[in-house]
Amino acid sequence: MRITLKQLAIFKAIHNCGQISRAAKELHMSVPAVSMALRDLEDSLGSRLFERSSTGLTINDNGAVILPYANEMLSKGKELEHVFAQGAAIRGTIKVGCSKTAGNYVLSRKIPLFKQQHPSVDVKLVINNSLTIEQMVAEKELDLGFVDAKPVHKNLSHEAWLKDRLCIVTGANNPLVSELISSELLSQQLWVMDETISVSRLRNTQLLQSANITINQELSMNTMGAIKRAIGTGVGVSVLPLLAVEEEIIRGDLVELPLNCWDYSRHYWSIYRSEAPLDRLTREFLDFSLPK
Repeated sequence: MRITLKQLAIFKAIHNCGQISRAAKELHMSVPAVSMALRDLEDSLGSRLFERSSTGLTINDNGAVILPYANEMLSKGKELEHVFAQGAAIRGTIKVGCSKTAGNYVLSRKIPLFKQQHPSVDVKLVINNSLTIEQMVAEKELDLGFVDAKPVHKNLSHEAWLKDRLCIVTGANNPLVSELISSELLSQQLWVMDETISVSRLRNTQLLQSANITINQELSMNTMGAIKRAIGTGVGVSVLPLLAVEEEIIRGDLVELPLNCWDYSRHYWSIYRSEAPLDRLTREFLDFSLPK
C-alpha cells in the first residue's frame, strides 16, 4: 500500500468541493489527473471513498474514517516544511476556530496584531457555533478552537480562556432608561432575540425565565449586528454579551439596564486535541490570545 500526501490533498479537496471538476480547479490540476489520483487512492485502500450521483460526490463511511487522518497528515506535512526554518522566527499555518461572539469581537482584532509580530505565520480563522468548532477540532480540521462551553469530546483538552457577562441592553433614547427596572416591567417590553436555534439562545431564554421575565412580544433576527441596530432605535430590549456591546455602551449608543436579580457570567475555553503536546506555533498563538 502506497499513499501519498498529494492523494490525500486531492481526497480532501474533492470532499470539500463535492465535484472532481471543482476540486481540479481549486488545485490547479486537470480533471483526468484528479480522477486518476482518487482512483489510485481507492485502489490502494481497497475501498470506495465517495458515493457517486448525478449531482456530484458525497463522502461515504470509508471516507469519513480516513478524513481525520488525512487532515492530520496534511497538517504534519506543512509543519515538516517549516521545522528546519523555524529558528528564532515562527513560521507556518495555524487553523483556528471560534464561536461567533468571541470570533467577531476578540480574535478578529488579535489576529492582525499576531500577524504583525509573526509575519511568516498564516492564520486562518473559522467562525461558527461552538458545537461545530468542537467537532472540527476533534476531526483535525482545526488546530485550535475557542468555544463558550467545555468540550464533550473525550479526546479534547481545554483551558480557561476569557470571561464575559450577559447584559440586558436597550437604546439610549428608550424611555426605560429613566425607569426603575423590574422583571414585571421588562416582561412588558418588545424583546429582540437571535432567531438561530443555538446553545446561546436557549441559555438566554432560560436565564430570563429564572429572573421571572416573560417574553410576550418578540422580534427575531439572525445577526448580532442587526439586533444591536434594532434596539439602538430606542424600541425593544435584548440580552447580549458585554463583549459585543461594550463599545456601544461606552459611546452612549446603548445602555445596560440594571436588574437586581441579574448577574450572569459567561466563560470561554480554548480547546485542542489531547493526543500530542501543542506545537510551538499553536502554543504561541494561544498565549498571545489570552486577555492582557
